[in-house]
Amino acid sequence: MVCFLDLGTSKVSGLLIDDLSNSKINAFSSIETSGVKKGSIINISATASSISKCLSDIEKQSGSKIKEVLVSISGEEVSSTNSIGQAAISEKEVSARDIENALNMSSTMKIPSDKTLLYAMPNSYLIDGVRSISNPLGMNGIKLEARSHLIHCSKNTKNNIKKCIKVSSSGIAIRKYFYSQLGVAHSVLTDYQKKEGVCVLDIGAGTTDISVYQNGSITFSKVLPYAGDYITETIASALDIQSSDAEVVKKRYGCAFSDYISDEMLKISLKHGKKSIPRKALAETIENSMSKILRHSLNSLEENNLLNYIPSGIVITGGSANMEGMEKLGQKLTNLNFKIGLPKYNLPQKSDNLMKPENSAILGMTKFYALEQDKEFTFNQSKGIIARVLEWIRTEL
Repeated sequence: MVCFLDLGTSKVSGLLIDDLSNSKINAFSSIETSGVKKGSIINISATASSISKCLSDIEKQSGSKIKEVLVSISGEEVSSTNSIGQAAISEKEVSARDIENALNMSSTMKIPSDKTLLYAMPNSYLIDGVRSISNPLGMNGIKLEARSHLIHCSKNTKNNIKKCIKVSSSGIAIRKYFYSQLGVAHSVLTDYQKKEGVCVLDIGAGTTDISVYQNGSITFSKVLPYAGDYITETIASALDIQSSDAEVVKKRYGCAFSDYISDEMLKISLKHGKKSIPRKALAETIENSMSKILRHSLNSLEENNLLNYIPSGIVITGGSANMEGMEKLGQKLTNLNFKIGLPKYNLPQKSDNLMKPENSAILGMTKFYALEQDKEFTFNQSKGIIARVLEWIRTEL
């Protein structure tokens, strides 16, 4: 069995599946947490408590003892860049060793001392200037170049997660760390979208994660430090209510496109009494704050010259994608093909009840990890060597 743990700002989610060959959900749990802010751990004991409850729930459901977990993370301390590594083709024909050398060179660029490599995702190869080669093994040439998308996070992020796992349980080990958006892409995007060019916006509670896929691979990623919680705080300020009440109002009555809403009055129950508010005003507040998030996302794409390279448009997922009017607002602001991304591709068995935007990352991670472990394909011996090379480069606990 394989246990996945997704650490979000508002919740800790855990998923236990059978062996990767049949990929059937054995147990799932999602526990609210107050120990994470904008994707970063701010309270070890609170986060550890949520992790402990999540893992205990999974063990109770499955009747199995969890010994290790695979952790997917995001947060404003995550950063990325593209890199190129070069290697001479030793015997005029590309060998696994040549690929290893090029990939190693592409992943060893200098980074700040407080950062560590979270993941290295090879995108494509070049041989003597010929581009867009997906598998160079056995091809003739003189110089091999490997292009990779490198994702880094702070060393403190990993250290704090280790502490939380240690405090939350006895003896559970972390097998691997993943960048959560790699899972999102597998569950909400088609292969055609990733090849043609598409942007994924994962708007969670604390952060908005931007990922761009071109020619089948991730080529750009960025984390913005505002998302659903920012909208909640805006509502609380505009309506002069507590944040906890604003979160309930947002989920129950929220709409991101105010043109949909009439002038009806809402009578809402608060922790300290009741209040009447115009739903139109609520929608306008949400629309303004959500528009800011979308505009910042568009600015990031424009600054990196990507707007003209996503013909498949923008796919939005994450908890905020559940809000009424999101698709309409996105279409209005972006003038692009803008769709809600539900996890519906490459899913494990028995996941029908979990096909919600907020579960995109953890559901997609099952397929992503299966591909990493080469369980779904039959590789020849040389390709198996390459797989082990990628495993070595991508993993840094």
